[in-house]
Amino acid sequence: MFAMMIEPTLRKLGYQVRTLAGGPATAVQVAAWKPEILFVNLASSRCDGSAMVKALRAEAALAATPIIGYAGHVERQHFQAGREAGATLVVPNSAMRKALPAVLEKLRNRLAGDQSEWPEDDD
Repeated sequence: MFAMMIEPTLRKLGYQVRTLAGGPATAVQVAAWKPEILFVNLASSRCDGSAMVKALRAEAALAATPIIGYAGHVERQHFQAGREAGATLVVPNSAMRKALPAVLEKLRNRLAGDQSEWPEDDD
């Protein structure tokens, strides 16, 4: 989903995009890139998304980097797990597909102190 739908939108918005499948060295690789924002698929079949968020947060260079976690709106267990792991914002896949600029605006608001959540059942 990321490469097909999210990456082109981010590029159009002026972001440089790099993608990685999760794995033991991912957090170290990502830290070397010094990203502005991280996106983590919390329901990935390749890795435990929440564990990935924790690993990213454990890297000193990424501790303050915003992380947007996403999962299907029916996969509610991933929403809470992502938040508990340290994701800055958790949104449903549909928001990533249909409203990425609004998700980025919500992230900016979150960083400015707004603690409201994106609706989990937004589809």
